Amino acid sequence: MDNNEALKILDASWSKEKLIEKIKRGESSEQIVQNFINENKNNLEIVVNLLKQKDIKILSYMEAIANCEINLINELRKKKIESNIDTPEKIKNINPIVRIYEEFQLTLFMRKWSNQFVIGILIMISIISLTKQAWA
Repeated sequence: MDNNEALKILDASWSKEKLIEKIKRGESSEQIVQNFINENKNNLEIVVNLLKQKDIKILSYMEAIANCEINLINELRKKKIESNIDTPEKIKNINPIVRIYEEFQLTLFMRKWSNQFVIGILIMISIISLTKQAWA
């Protein structure tokens, strides 16, 4: 088997789609790596020999790429959390009815306006009863 075939086989067996499926099934990252190593021993030996011949710095570059991906995932999680927190505040600022509803305090309304409200209702009841008597 030549180097290109080994690389293609390894690339196909280490696809992100397959890894996500294994994670969804409950496999740990250690299990996934060990199973991958056991299933692809010959191809991994070819790649290790190829790396020894060419440039061992490739592994450090691959590690740096993996760290960049982890940092990107963490930043995306932070943005998602921030956007979820900001959503209620954005809704309150956009919709004035929501803002008025949240600012409305029934106890303050009752203390301030209850007497006037009761008097107004009594006057309305008196007017209605007087008009009914007038029409009768």
